Amino acid sequence: VLGVNGRIDSPDGLGLVVPAQARTVILLDAIAGSEPSPVVHVTVRGGKVAAVLNDTWLDGVVPRGGDDVVPVAAPAREQVIAGVPIQGHAILRVAVPGGSEAVVQSQVLTPGGPRPLPVDGVTRVAGFSTKDIDLSSLPPGAYAVQVRADVPVVAAVMLDRRRAGGAPSDLAWSVASLPIRTLAGMALPSSQVKGLTQRLDLVATGSPGSVLVTTVGAGGQVRSQQVVIGGDSVSTLLLDGASSVWVTPLTGNVRAAVLTSVTDVAGELLSLTSLADLTLSTTPPPLRQLR
Repeated sequence: VLGVNGRIDSPDGLGLVVPAQARTVILLDAIAGSEPSPVVHVTVRGGKVAAVLNDTWLDGVVPRGGDDVVPVAAPAREQVIAGVPIQGHAILRVAVPGGSEAVVQSQVLTPGGPRPLPVDGVTRVAGFSTKDIDLSSLPPGAYAVQVRADVPVVAAVMLDRRRAGGAPSDLAWSVASLPIRTLAGMALPSSQVKGLTQRLDLVATGSPGSVLVTTVGAGGQVRSQQVVIGGDSVSTLLLDGASSVWVTPLTGNVRAAVLTSVTDVAGELLSLTSLADLTLSTTPPPLRQLR
């Protein structure tokens, strides 16, 4: 576990065994229970594993929300986080998995182009350490976050939705992703859920980009449309009534995320899913030599 003051060494995080075709649950409280800004680094010494982080909060007995977080982009000198719907409290968490200090430059991308952060637009993060940057003072809206550094870093954004101090709330993590190169997509919740809202966020970095967005309705109706995104800008598309969404890249470097929310009298539930290239397979037709 990496924290604000560096790497946290604990015997509880070493030598963990995951049986074949099974799962193991590790409580991070046993490794770094008092760390306010943890980032987890998993190193495998044998076999292959998939790691998922579950972040769940309680304020006494009042649920404050929870989310599952999976890695999408490896450590890099540039990280882009699509799908950042700021409306209240939001933080950008940056971590340096290596031992060298990082000089980190961050900005938000909006439908009108890039915009500087209100605080800590340029900051230093020590090696094996983390830093939280507050985004809460940004006006409500659709954003993406771009992070650049002189050494590889990882980054993610946490948002929460709270109507009142004593009421239940929810939180969601949006992680950095890679540009879509082949095809990305996902199944969507049933549109019959009351208060359900679904949205696709697209972000192009550098030059303008374009994608083909295909949605499938609950009755099997297929609808396709080309979407153009300005350079270093964000574009959004409502997905109401769709049972799945598929994004095919056409030009530029485009990343995508799906926002799903449900609102009722108690408040809002929020989920953010970064889209990544799907593993595609084909069966080649048999070839027969003709003489």
